[in-house]
Amino acid sequence: MSMIYQQFNFVLKFVLTSFLSLMFSTSQAQIAAPAKAATPTAVTASADAKTRGLLFEIKSGDKVGYLFGSIHIAKADFYPMSPKVEQAYTQADTVAVEVDTTDMMAIQAIMPKLMYTAPDKLESHLKPATWNDFKAIFGPGADQMQGLKPFTVTSAVMMQVGMQLGYDPQQGIDMHFIKRSKGDKKTLVELESLAFQADILGGLNDEEGDAVISSTLEAMKKRELFADLEKIVTAWKAADANAIAQLFIESGNKDAASKKFMKMLLDDRNEGMVTKINSMMKDGKKVFVVVGAGHLAGEKSIVDLLKKQGLEVKQIL
Repeated sequence: MSMIYQQFNFVLKFVLTSFLSLMFSTSQAQIAAPAKAATPTAVTASADAKTRGLLFEIKSGDKVGYLFGSIHIAKADFYPMSPKVEQAYTQADTVAVEVDTTDMMAIQAIMPKLMYTAPDKLESHLKPATWNDFKAIFGPGADQMQGLKPFTVTSAVMMQVGMQLGYDPQQGIDMHFIKRSKGDKKTLVELESLAFQADILGGLNDEEGDAVISSTLEAMKKRELFADLEKIVTAWKAADANAIAQLFIESGNKDAASKKFMKMLLDDRNEGMVTKINSMMKDGKKVFVVVGAGHLAGEKSIVDLLKKQGLEVKQIL
């Protein structure tokens, strides 16, 4: 389950940033990052620079567009992107992303969907055993998170994991291209909306919310969170679509709840995004589409659905 959250933009980061220091300074949770690996050699760094992310070329008749798989947190040294990615971006007149995470008015509007209104609280929506485990792991910090809905809590934990490994939501691939496209006066299109994503994140029923928290707690106990994130980044850097697909298949097959979430957070959303991408292609837009890499790999992915609709799609990076 810890991997599934990766498929959402960090729409929560503006809500969560103010909580992170308090949560983890008072928490007993053991999520310290493992020791850092040795500094990469010049050869390794050069190789990394050539393999940044999944890039697909889309053809519909004589119309050509590009589809780039992102990860939502990154580091400054991820940039600049590879020449093929830069070329795909440069030729575009339209940049399409899942959501515009720089829209502060929209972010303020979704905050109530991601939090409980007192006297309602997180504890009331979890099984007693889950809440006891939650308190055992987070200690006094558990009370500070009573106002956060389950997926918000999970995202906060995963954000902290990424930050401890040196990743930064502000350096995320989608954030990079959102800011850049605005500066370059390109048309920016949202494939979804912040409100739509918040409805999914904040609309889990108690059974689903308990499953999200339980899975996160289990991953924390097993110290899997850091490894999961690094596996995604490694596969992304290698432009290995098959490896990314396998990672999400394994994550979705852990239990019934994970399988349900995978469908909700990937398969169900892919259909709507494909409809918009196809529409832009038909309208003759020179599109550069940036979506989470998990949306581009495997069966029922955006790539798979576009092919089934008759478009020619091939990976070029």
